[in-house]
Amino acid sequence: MYSNRSSELQLDISDFVCTLNKIKVSRMTLGHTGKLPKIAFDLGADIKEIETTKGRLRLKYTLFVDANPAVERAELQGEVTITSAGISPVTDLQALGEEKVSEIAMKIYRSNFEILYLTLESAGLTAPSPWLTQDVHLVPGVLQQQPVPAEQLQPIAEMAPLVH
Repeated sequence: MYSNRSSELQLDISDFVCTLNKIKVSRMTLGHTGKLPKIAFDLGADIKEIETTKGRLRLKYTLFVDANPAVERAELQGEVTITSAGISPVTDLQALGEEKVSEIAMKIYRSNFEILYLTLESAGLTAPSPWLTQDVHLVPGVLQQQPVPAEQLQPIAEMAPLVH
């Protein structure tokens, strides 16, 4: 029987275990010395499959939280394990669909928000809202570092490894 339904996998991601291995925050010194009162944030995500088995999907992630104007940046790296009966050994990120992958990225962000908030605040930077939802985009493929002059990028804090 023919169906008009989308071919993307219907997946419950409530059984979700997220670990944070590394967090790095930076202040970009473009004439801004303190917190700015009005900052918007963009969330970028690079998510790759590590392992897929029946009932379990393991992912490696890197989240990028960029301030606009570009005065600070946070980078979070870790792993996620999603357990669901809907996952088969051939399930991949494309099968999940862009909406479900964005939902996973937001869940990763919210799982790590407390540590991100404390790191940014202790470094004297502005922290984004835990409900950041206006602009989430997936970063395609391998990330290319854009050259930033050393005088514009000052590492504030880098901690590794972290698990929660």
